[in-house]
Amino acid sequence: GDRAGSCPPTGGESSRAGRASTMSCPGCCGASKDDAPETPKEGENPKDTAMAAVKPNGKRSCTDVLCLLFFICFWIGSFGIVAVGFTTGDPDRLRYALDYKYDQCSRNNTAAARGLLTLDQTIETSDGDLRTIKLGGRDHSASPFYYLLGTGGAVWPGVPYLGVCNDACYNEGGDSMLFAPEDWVCTGKFYGMSNKPTRITGQNVPRITEFSADAMKKFVADVGAFKKSAGEEFKLQYEYLSSFFLLKDAEECEPTAASDAPECSVCYPVYPSISVQGALCVPDPEWVEANARKVQEVFAGAYNMSFVQAAAASVLGGDGGEVVMTVLQDAYSALPLVLSCIAFGLVLAFVYNLLLRSFIKPMVYVTIFGVLAGLTLSTYLLSDVAFEMRGNPRFGVDELYTNLSHATLGCFAFSGACLALYIVALFCFWSRIFLAVGVIIEASRALERMPQLLAVPIVPALLTFGLFCYLLFGCFWIATTGQLKLDGNGFAQVEYDNTLKGMLAYHFFAVIWGVVFLNHLTTMIVAGGVSQWYFAPDKSKPIHSPVRSAARRALLYHTGSIAFGSLLVAIVRYIRYLMNWLKKYANKDNECCGRFLKCIFCCVDCCLRCFEKFLDFVSKTAYVIVMVESEPFCTAARHGFGYIMSNLGGLAMVNLIGDSFLFLGKVFVASMASGTCGLVLLHYPGYAFETESIILPFIITFIGAYMIASIFMDIFESIIDTIFLCFAIDEDKQLGYADGELKKFVKASSTRDQPKAKDELTA
Repeated sequence: GDRAGSCPPTGGESSRAGRASTMSCPGCCGASKDDAPETPKEGENPKDTAMAAVKPNGKRSCTDVLCLLFFICFWIGSFGIVAVGFTTGDPDRLRYALDYKYDQCSRNNTAAARGLLTLDQTIETSDGDLRTIKLGGRDHSASPFYYLLGTGGAVWPGVPYLGVCNDACYNEGGDSMLFAPEDWVCTGKFYGMSNKPTRITGQNVPRITEFSADAMKKFVADVGAFKKSAGEEFKLQYEYLSSFFLLKDAEECEPTAASDAPECSVCYPVYPSISVQGALCVPDPEWVEANARKVQEVFAGAYNMSFVQAAAASVLGGDGGEVVMTVLQDAYSALPLVLSCIAFGLVLAFVYNLLLRSFIKPMVYVTIFGVLAGLTLSTYLLSDVAFEMRGNPRFGVDELYTNLSHATLGCFAFSGACLALYIVALFCFWSRIFLAVGVIIEASRALERMPQLLAVPIVPALLTFGLFCYLLFGCFWIATTGQLKLDGNGFAQVEYDNTLKGMLAYHFFAVIWGVVFLNHLTTMIVAGGVSQWYFAPDKSKPIHSPVRSAARRALLYHTGSIAFGSLLVAIVRYIRYLMNWLKKYANKDNECCGRFLKCIFCCVDCCLRCFEKFLDFVSKTAYVIVMVESEPFCTAARHGFGYIMSNLGGLAMVNLIGDSFLFLGKVFVASMASGTCGLVLLHYPGYAFETESIILPFIITFIGAYMIASIFMDIFESIIDTIFLCFAIDEDKQLGYADGELKKFVKASSTRDQPKAKDELTA
């Protein structure tokens, strides 16, 4: 067989692919010409020599060693970056928020604790301008909770959220707003409960008697009168009362102002709140739903209730989180059932694969003629409806009806075109349909002989899950190495320099490369096991540990080739993700230009997606050649492409027929599992009373079962692709390993194309 380095043809070989066995092919990424196989000795079977690399103990060389070394070094760098983030990062920078004067909750924010010489700091704005600010410098070590205030009154420049830190959520578990002056939550001078003036509810001090618009107007008037009549002993009380946002002048709390400056002192009434993750206080969703309108009526829109509603929605979901929380609660209540139905989907996937092995031939033909019948029926019905609508008196008079008629006619034209193309394909590639059927049937035989192939994706799937956990873990710790924004407010106010951005990009690409690598490793192991079975002298005999043997060969000799192919796919996928991220920054101010840019981004994304699919296909084709002939990636890809180009018709029919009933199998498994879950939720009393909606449990079950089915169907698809390529190699080299339906196809082709050689080929 062809090995890394050169590809001399063996005796008696013909080369339909041309490039597969008749030209010198220098090694790629470390392979050399010295790895060429020995020519068959006298008395030796050329078939055995040609396919020696497929045998478990056959001579095999390492391929693409440089790519493997690069892969290892790259991942060492990724581990190093995550280690730096783990040792220098601080999760509290992301967990706890910054208050209105840029002090972080649950942290000592004095200048000494922050490593600053002074609280006065000069920063550079996003526009490149320099601005001087003054940090609060408060010690919030015992105040982890960030309480969002209802903005109103004073203007806060450049502050998206207005919040304060406290040791607990204000009015947590309450059922009404605390509007009495002694319960207000304040910024600035009166930040905190301990520094409020005494006697603010005395006989001579104004107070709010009830929560109504009239009571608020009377309070404002009483405070004005109180200023004129109160003596020096009530000066602090008056300052406190006048800090209420209804009485506060529209003064700006300048960035350079001290945290206790008068213009920074604003007090707000206290809404009922709930704590989230031990760090955030948001409005109680039930109270918001019942009282939001009344609050805005009482304060005449001055108290921005929509602000705190939006803050709650951003954390808990829309509508104050009630709908989201209800759906999540239903999913949690039905979790045992959901997991059971997903496990049922696993059983169904095994059953469907059993049906494939037992009834593959009728299932394939049902798929072929089922598609034909479906297209014919759709075309007939659409034509009938379209021409009936055009003959209706409403056509041409009713604009909506006319548009529907045109749309129906367009659908008829599209369906008719698809039907015509499908019929033409059947006539042109009728002989190749038998090849597709033979390949799929042989794939079912291979799966029957090697049921261990179904277990191949389990370990890579678990490792892929581990990679996603590693991605989240690494991104979190790397992100926490950034410094707190000196002028930030709210959550995740962390600054990242170009070095940190580069670290995050490096880490993200490493995970993408790792995920693609594991997927391609699965493909190579399946290709190794199936090719070993296909080129076995006697397929009826059991093969000893085919999966373990293929995995050993792939990992020991061809990890570099997997790294090479997965790198190509990962680069394109990374660029595509980057383009989708940049699409968010399309020009939003200019509507026309913004739409044009988004259209350009969508076109580029489509092209990149197609190119990624192409590279993935070429890579997986190359892996089959690598496992069959022990060639390096570049040479294997070139030879594999030659085999594909020589059998385009067969490949098209194999993909069309195979993908059709494999997709139907996935939908069958997912629908049965999710339907069972829905029936139990609706009719079993225990779940019918505990859940209000079956939407999320149904969706989770469908997705989970579909993913389970995809694992098994994708294995079958990989087997089909490998069988097809092995057959292409077999036919190109005229080795005669084709068996079963494939052998019938070869005989039929030989009878049609080479009548004189019929007896020889049959033998």
